[in-house]
Amino acid sequence: MPTTSETSRSDKAAMPDSDPQHLSSMLDAINRVQALIEFDLQGRVLHANPNFLATFGYTLAEVVGQHHRLFCEPEFARSAEYVAFWTHLASGQFHAGEFKRLAKTGEEVWIQASYNPILDAHGKAVKVVKFATDITAVKRRNAEFEGKLQAISRSQVVVEFDLQGQ
Repeated sequence: MPTTSETSRSDKAAMPDSDPQHLSSMLDAINRVQALIEFDLQGRVLHANPNFLATFGYTLAEVVGQHHRLFCEPEFARSAEYVAFWTHLASGQFHAGEFKRLAKTGEEVWIQASYNPILDAHGKAVKVVKFATDITAVKRRNAEFEGKLQAISRSQVVVEFDLQGQ
């Protein structure tokens, strides 16, 4: 029969996510590789990590309290789609995909991201955390590649022959 300390150790091994040190280490690992930003349910910035700030060219003081639309093209931020986006997040639904956003300089930044509502003990959304990876370089390379393929297609003639050479 296991002792109390053995049971305690095996419970911790089975459920490492309940260990504060494990949780802290996991958060450190995420912060090393992901751009992370937190919003209230209305879309105002609560916090952003250094990776996020470096990706978009802002300081923490410049973004805290600002609305998410700061990172969006104005037309999109005024759209019904944008309002629905935040309504869905506030209702507890996550959203993931590729998004075009704007850096402080106005330059396009493409991100692969997930917007994740954080729920309280009753399942009610209390804030939103976005995990993002900058994919701008990949998008630019793909656009360049597509452009080259289109140019080749326009400049080449396709001639077809049947088996008899006709």
